[in-house]
Amino acid sequence: MTRTPLVVLVLVDALGADKVEATGFLSAELPNRRGLETVLGFSAGAIPALLSGTWPAENGHWVMFHRDPKRSPFGVGRWLARAPRKLRDSWRVRQWVKQSCRAAVGGYFDLYEIPWSDLADLDVCERANLYAPGGLGAIGTLFDDLAGRRLSSRVWDWRSDDTDNERAFVDAVVGAAKDPGGHPDFLFWYTPSIDALMHEHGTTAAAADDRLARLGDAIRRALAGARAHGREVWLYLASDHGMADVTRHVDVMAAVATSGLRPGVDYHAFYDSTLARFWFRSPLAESAVRAALDGLPGRFLTAADEERWGIHFADRRYGEVIWLVDEGGLVVPSYMGRHPVKAMHGYDPATSASRATFLSNRPLPAGLSHIVDVRGFLAGELDLRAAAAAPAVASLPARVAAGARP
Repeated sequence: MTRTPLVVLVLVDALGADKVEATGFLSAELPNRRGLETVLGFSAGAIPALLSGTWPAENGHWVMFHRDPKRSPFGVGRWLARAPRKLRDSWRVRQWVKQSCRAAVGGYFDLYEIPWSDLADLDVCERANLYAPGGLGAIGTLFDDLAGRRLSSRVWDWRSDDTDNERAFVDAVVGAAKDPGGHPDFLFWYTPSIDALMHEHGTTAAAADDRLARLGDAIRRALAGARAHGREVWLYLASDHGMADVTRHVDVMAAVATSGLRPGVDYHAFYDSTLARFWFRSPLAESAVRAALDGLPGRFLTAADEERWGIHFADRRYGEVIWLVDEGGLVVPSYMGRHPVKAMHGYDPATSASRATFLSNRPLPAGLSHIVDVRGFLAGELDLRAAAAAPAVASLPARVAAGARP
C-alpha cells in the first residue's frame, strides 16, 4: 500500500530572502529556494495575502488598524481619554482593555501605544482565526483548501508558546511518520520568534542567529525522524516579508505638529512604524501636511503605487493619504511605541531586504515569485499528493479479479 506524503508548512515571520541567502539556511534539506516579493506593510497584510492568494484590497486585510468608528470594539477609549493621567498612562489598564476586547475581536491585535482618543475610532482587520477554515470568509485560504479536500490538519500559532510549539511540531512530524493513520495529513507551524528577536537586536544579532539555527535543527530532527519510519515529507518553509536594520529615526509627529493643524479637528492620523496615514477634515489640511513632511526621508504614495501594490481601498479606511519612510528609517515616536527598535519591515516591497522567502524539498515552478502565488502552488501540491495514493487504489479491482482479498 502506498503511503501518502505528509505535507508540512512552516511559516517563519520576517525571515527574509537576504538572510537565507547570507546564511545558507537549510540549503541541504530544502534545496529549492526562491525569494518572493511581498505586499507593502506588515504581517497583518502579508499573512492573509500569502494564505489566500489575494491582495489586501481584495481580502480587506492590510495594516492592523483602520478607521471605522461605528464598528470599533474599543469604545472604552473615549472614557479613558478623559480619565486622570495615571489611568491613561497605566500599562495595566492597557493590558486590561486588550484582554477585555480579545473575544470581541477574535483575531490577533495589540494596542501598542495608540492614544485612547484615536483608538475609540479604530477597528482591527483580523476579526477571525486566519489559521482555520473560514478565516477570510468566502475568499478562502489554504485551510479552506484542506477542508475542501477532507484533509485533517494540526496548527501551532501565536496562541501558544513558541518553544512548546517547536517541541510539539517535531514530535508530530515523527509521530505522523510512525503511525500515518492516527495523525493529521497536514501540519502547520507559524513561528514569530525570529521577527521579535530581530526587532529587538538587529538582523545579524547573535540572538536572532541562534534562534534561526535552532529552527533549522528542529526541522532537521523532524525530517530525520520521518525518514527513519519510511514516511516521505513534503516540506515548505515560507515567510511573510523580510527585515532591514534601522539606520535613522524620523519624527513625523513633530513635523506634522509644525503645520499648526489641530489633530481630531483638521485631520486624523495613524503613525505606524514605517507609515503615516492621514484622513482630512478641513479643506487646506492635506496641503499643509504635505508641506510639513517635505524634506523628510520618505514619500507620499501615489494612486499608481496603491494600485500596483494592491492596497487601494475605495472607502479609504486605511488612509486618504499615506506617507512611507525610506528603507532603514523608523517613525519614532509612533503609535507602535516611543522607543526605537533595531530592525523593521514595512518598506517599499521592491527593496531587497523586504523580500520574503520560500524553501522546499519539492520542485518550485517558475511562476512562484510573489507571496500571493503561494496558495495556488500549495493547492496544486495537495492535488499531487492525492494523486500519489491513486495507484494503490486503482490496482484494487485488478487484484480482486485475480482472486486476491480486497
